[in-house]
Amino acid sequence: MNKDHGFAYRLAVAVAVLTLAFAFATGIASAYYRFKNGRSIYYDFKVARFEKMNADEKENGILFLGDSITDFCDLDRYYPGLDAVNRGIAGDLTIGVLRRMDVSVFDLRPRLVVLLIGVNDLSRGYATETVVGNIIKIVNEIKTRLPDAGVIVQSLYPVNSDRGAEYARRLSPLICTVNAELKARAADAGYVYANIYPFLDDGNGSLIREYSDDGLHPNDAGYKAVSGALAPYIEKISSDRTL
Repeated sequence: MNKDHGFAYRLAVAVAVLTLAFAFATGIASAYYRFKNGRSIYYDFKVARFEKMNADEKENGILFLGDSITDFCDLDRYYPGLDAVNRGIAGDLTIGVLRRMDVSVFDLRPRLVVLLIGVNDLSRGYATETVVGNIIKIVNEIKTRLPDAGVIVQSLYPVNSDRGAEYARRLSPLICTVNAELKARAADAGYVYANIYPFLDDGNGSLIREYSDDGLHPNDAGYKAVSGALAPYIEKISSDRTL
């Protein structure tokens, strides 16, 4: 191999390596951007599924909106007779909910929206102010587009160290901060604040272990505790609205 060919070969190899490195870095950046913004394959699948399901759902009903805690909740089991619609997506964020409001809420024109969202935002590093601000934006959109609809905003639930000691240590005070802000802003923003947190708290700021198998998501006992605390809010607001 002469010098010219050797140089050309080394240059080609260098270009190929740099191209692969750039593609890899771009892929990592793109994946991180989607993760940070709640755009997963599952998210896209669920939104598309909701769009297809909406034609068969009745309007003027009760709608649960949120992340995995809502997604994994069997509404017929824990809220019998309510005939509610589940619009939860595991892994979702406040910005993800804002992005899917038409398909998840407005196409169904519910009389009551029950919202639980924000813990994934905190786990991914979003500030408490951002979480609360986005929740208020969600409520504002509902009140603007569906002025007769009621909105219940649930407190974020406690977590425990079964999810990881560092996870619980970092998120627990942030959850309390968000909840305090949601409670303080309820009257002005026009939603009902449902403080579910105390019904799941072990007295030390952690999720009661018997209520979860992973330190975050309610199990059967946990969902029963939640529904027992939440149902009175739903019944009161529903009774004030025409079916």
